[in-house]
Amino acid sequence: MAKKISAKKRLDMDRITALVRDIKEREQVKKQLEDEIKAAQDEIKQAMTDNHLEELFADVFTVRYVPVSSSRFDQKTFKADNPKLFEMYLKNLESMRFTIT
Repeated sequence: MAKKISAKKRLDMDRITALVRDIKEREQVKKQLEDEIKAAQDEIKQAMTDNHLEELFADVFTVRYVPVSSSRFDQKTFKADNPKLFEMYLKNLESMRFTIT
């Protein structure tokens, strides 16, 4: 059973501000790294495409760039064709969202 907290903990706004600033800085670094990784991947993909390769070996690594086929449920079409049935299977979900703007 959860314990009830009778008094609210005092907010240390200096600590909160420092944490928010740290998060935002790290998000920027993460974005830069993701962009650099994507650029490197795109360069490798282009080289493989230009040379008609689906697989190549680089040092101890195997790189593959191959077509992949998958199937997925077309929710939009199903909803348009069967609106009542679609509604029967909807679930209401609740979650918490954390954002910093």
